[in-house]
Amino acid sequence: MIIFLCLLVFASCTDHAEVKVTKSGMFISSDDLIMKNYKIEKWRVGPMQKQLVSKGVRVDISFPQFSREHLDELVTKYDANAWLVKVRRRSYAVNSVLGYIYIPLVTPGTQEKSKYRRHQIKKGAFSIFYSAAAISKRFENFKCPAFDHNLYLDKIDINSRELSMDKFFTALQVDDYVGARVEKFSYSGNILNGGKNLVGDYSVQVALYNYESKRRKSNFVELKEILRIEDEKAINISGCEGFEIPIKEQEDENPIQRFKWNK
Repeated sequence: MIIFLCLLVFASCTDHAEVKVTKSGMFISSDDLIMKNYKIEKWRVGPMQKQLVSKGVRVDISFPQFSREHLDELVTKYDANAWLVKVRRRSYAVNSVLGYIYIPLVTPGTQEKSKYRRHQIKKGAFSIFYSAAAISKRFENFKCPAFDHNLYLDKIDINSRELSMDKFFTALQVDDYVGARVEKFSYSGNILNGGKNLVGDYSVQVALYNYESKRRKSNFVELKEILRIEDEKAINISGCEGFEIPIKEQEDENPIQRFKWNK
């Protein structure tokens, strides 16, 4: 997959989320669930790699932080070990789920039985890439992008809505299997394929999740913020006329065995 470092910041000396524990389950404040920043991922292409298009956009999210006791209860009693991030896209008359990714609650390798060895992840990131960059690392390394990709993201913003955010609720009976494909967490990239065009509004919902059993452990909570991609500029990439994608017998996932420019 694409080289894309997921921003991970470990919690230390930070405020904890407000948590209410009852006989029925645990209620968790979502006040700290925020879409904070974005970054346009640049892509230098062409024979001399001096021409600029976009791979896509990276989005940063901050997550609620827990006291040691509440984190221990989430992990051991309610079997939650990750955040499930669902991204929706609204463009023209289309409103659909772009995809799912998960980000661990605690740093991989510290999910031990001892609650004193767990290090929470404070922030996570995912990216929405054009198909030409999202399919595989091999495709990303082409000097001439696949699928006639020649777009540069021009106008992007994060807009906050007047939205009353729910609390997370987790309980033993909240245990729903997630049948959709969930992109596997990776330090090298958490990437959703946005297709040939990325213009649209992107909203995000988050739930507690167990990535091993693929089961959702809480309700979904929608973030107030929306990522709005308003415009893309077409760039004339010189030197790529007649470019052919090299044939490879075994491609990454969803193999594209034969694809040629301008055929």
